[in-house]
Amino acid sequence: MISSLIILLNILLILFINNYFTKKNFLVDEKKLKHKSFISENHVPISGGFLIFVNLLIFNDNYFVLPFYFAIFILGVFSDLFLIESPKKKFIIQFLIIFLFLFFLKISIILTKVFFIDYLIENKLFALLFTTLCFLVLLNGSNFLDGINTLVCGYYILVILTVLYLDHYNKVNFNIQNFYYLLLTLIVIFLFNFFSKTYLGDSGTFLLSFSIGYYLVNMSNNNLSLDKYISPVFILLLLWYPAFENLFSIIRKFYTKKSPSKPDNLHLHHLIFLYLNSKILNKSIANTLTGLCINFYNFLIFLLGIQYYNKTNFIFLLVAINIFIYVFSYLFFFKKRLNI
Repeated sequence: MISSLIILLNILLILFINNYFTKKNFLVDEKKLKHKSFISENHVPISGGFLIFVNLLIFNDNYFVLPFYFAIFILGVFSDLFLIESPKKKFIIQFLIIFLFLFFLKISIILTKVFFIDYLIENKLFALLFTTLCFLVLLNGSNFLDGINTLVCGYYILVILTVLYLDHYNKVNFNIQNFYYLLLTLIVIFLFNFFSKTYLGDSGTFLLSFSIGYYLVNMSNNNLSLDKYISPVFILLLLWYPAFENLFSIIRKFYTKKSPSKPDNLHLHHLIFLYLNSKILNKSIANTLTGLCINFYNFLIFLLGIQYYNKTNFIFLLVAINIFIYVFSYLFFFKKRLNI
């Protein structure tokens, strides 16, 4: 009953926000960023982040995090409004918000199962900087994925469902009720995004990945005992796709002598979209199908990984396989792009 009510209220809220934004022509996608919206022709309200922020504002058991949620959300709003366009400025502001967040809440990654990193993170300053870097990779990797319908919200729905599955079988020593409420909100956003009725934008992707990262770091740190052990590498598996998307993009741009901060349309999801669109000849269908295909692959990976959530070596192998498949797929679709 409560779940149905929350979903209904979210639907009413996003309809109200969409109507208001459209009438005021405020935060409506203007197709200025080709790397995000080149596959869509309609002007769509960037309202997903507002729905997520309201959810985090209401369903939150630690009010000390709210100023930082607000700060990262407002940064995204300013970016969506093109009030902050420089990628370097956004990166610096992100760094400051995340660093201060981790410092004041005394949060950091305490175990990675990579021996030399674990040795270094015994130093508190290194642990703080390393965790900040991980958040930066996650936020910007998630932002790279935005522009394909259902890709970002669908991916994080899978992440949340995986955690809830573990909790259902009493494997999680952490209060994940907030995860459940966030899931209900993301389901509503997914449905609206499926039909191109809302976008997450920078405000949505920044806030969503920031909050998910916070939950997962806390969950990992609270599940290192022998009776409730979740391998830290399992958290890496849950976040591998946006993280590797970011790292691969940086490497690719350095290799082609381009600025890593300059956006382009050569991410894997763009290449898959171009291939599907050449076969289907319908941008809207190819757009949504791209997100569904990528997330179906990640669903299979999570389904396999969850069976071995406490087996570090197997999860490491699974992450390595993901990287191999990503690179192979990228080269395959990049060659296909040359023939389209």
